[in-house]
Amino acid sequence: MDSHARAVSVWYRIAGLISREQKGLAVEIVEAEIRSAQHEVLLEAARLVLSGEPVEVARQLRDQAERTVRPQQKVYAYRLVDDGPR
Repeated sequence: MDSHARAVSVWYRIAGLISREQKGLAVEIVEAEIRSAQHEVLLEAARLVLSGEPVEVARQLRDQAERTVRPQQKVYAYRLVDDGPR
């Protein structure tokens, strides 16, 4: 499953939980999905290591890492406004 399809799948699984204020369960689902993706990547890396020359395997892993779309960092700025005494 590609990353977009996986993200959409996770969203549909957690959207209802978030709206029902079941944040803890939603976070557990996202964490499990991340662990599952990591497991798949490590299995693929192990397969590559066992199938070729170390330098070539390192190049392949690096190429795959470079093709990975990384999320852009978002910076949120909050401005506190003092409305005076309440």
